[in-house]
Amino acid sequence: MYFFASLLLIIPFSFASAQVTSSPPVLVWGVDTPKPTSIFRPVKTTQFEKIIRNLQTNNMIIIYLATELAAKDINCDVCFPYLSKIQPMNYYSQVEEPLKAVEQVAEQTDEIIWHTPKISEMDSLEAEMELSCQKGQIHAFRFNDRNVVAHDAAMAVATYQFTDCPVVHVYTAYTEEDKALQRRRTHKTQAIKSEQSKKVGGTSSHYDDGFNLTPQLGSYSKVDNMTVLRHEMVILTFRNILLATKKMPSVFSPFNRTNVLLTPGSEEVEVGLLNGQNIFGGIVLVLNTELSPLIVELMPSQGNWYLTRIIFINQTHYPRDLIFFGFEFSLCCRDITVYSTAAGRLSFFDFHLDILWQDKQTGMDVEHEVKPCWDCSILMTPTLTQTIFVMVVIMAILWMGMAMLLSIGQNHMLQNANDPDLHIKTDT
Repeated sequence: MYFFASLLLIIPFSFASAQVTSSPPVLVWGVDTPKPTSIFRPVKTTQFEKIIRNLQTNNMIIIYLATELAAKDINCDVCFPYLSKIQPMNYYSQVEEPLKAVEQVAEQTDEIIWHTPKISEMDSLEAEMELSCQKGQIHAFRFNDRNVVAHDAAMAVATYQFTDCPVVHVYTAYTEEDKALQRRRTHKTQAIKSEQSKKVGGTSSHYDDGFNLTPQLGSYSKVDNMTVLRHEMVILTFRNILLATKKMPSVFSPFNRTNVLLTPGSEEVEVGLLNGQNIFGGIVLVLNTELSPLIVELMPSQGNWYLTRIIFINQTHYPRDLIFFGFEFSLCCRDITVYSTAAGRLSFFDFHLDILWQDKQTGMDVEHEVKPCWDCSILMTPTLTQTIFVMVVIMAILWMGMAMLLSIGQNHMLQNANDPDLHIKTDT
């Protein structure tokens, strides 16, 4: 019995010490494939193997391999002038050992046919990449460098070869970029702790308001009575959250005030993408509280982030004024209050939010320096602006009216010098 108890204690630690596998990004085009559930959770080798196996039945598979790639290489707008025009194009930000998955598929069918084209010689490239169309075959092209612009041109040549052939093209690398892999290994300790806390007391991340999120890598800490929540994409801090609801739906009804606390064991922030593809489609931040999941929605517009609404206890709360901050800034507010139609209000005190939208930045880096503050204090609220405008219009109308009244009876027409003198009749 003691042996089995010891074994149960050892097994979780052996999983926790597992090596971080390389997870390069992957592009797939030529056919629709399942969308990734999250950009922060790598697609497992077995999952990608299943995708390739299902595609192999009715298609020929062609895989292009760079030496190493990172997500920022794929997100380069000018590096892939050809691939950027192809639809459907499916993007996986991280796939664990994609080449290994293709090799496992090939083990049960035909072997992979390897090619090493000279992508620097465009004249001979077309002949080197010319293949006969045969369903089920797997071809692999070694590019052996990181020249993504040359890769784009070579893949354009190969794609044009198969306009009448069912082909699935896969662009990836042998390994993940070394810097990105080392960064993920650095944060392995936090990832293990986060996963263990989720197994012990995790909560579901499917909410009734249409958001389908998955728990993400994050950390929680307290500094000078401030709650600090870190995530790969955001750094969120606040002093406390206060919920105020009216006892009765009346103007003079008093408020019931409740401090909103994070759920013990799940003090972290989850981040989801509204369009499921990239951060520029909008994001939602989810806090697991003791009362209900708290969802904060932010949308990008004209180079700014807008806080559009907060959902809490099945009530949608909206800010009375516009709350926004620029991409190159972090939001710093002494307090943020949002209101719901059920006569309730939700307030964050000493609220700070930094959104890290660049690939080279990560909120898990404790040495990361947050961007300069964008103060949310509003000197001219919409109500005050409208009041001032109306008062100016009213004063202008009054001034014009008084001017017209005072000018009654005054002769503003001057006498012409050539006219005779006016005859003024008098009594004498």
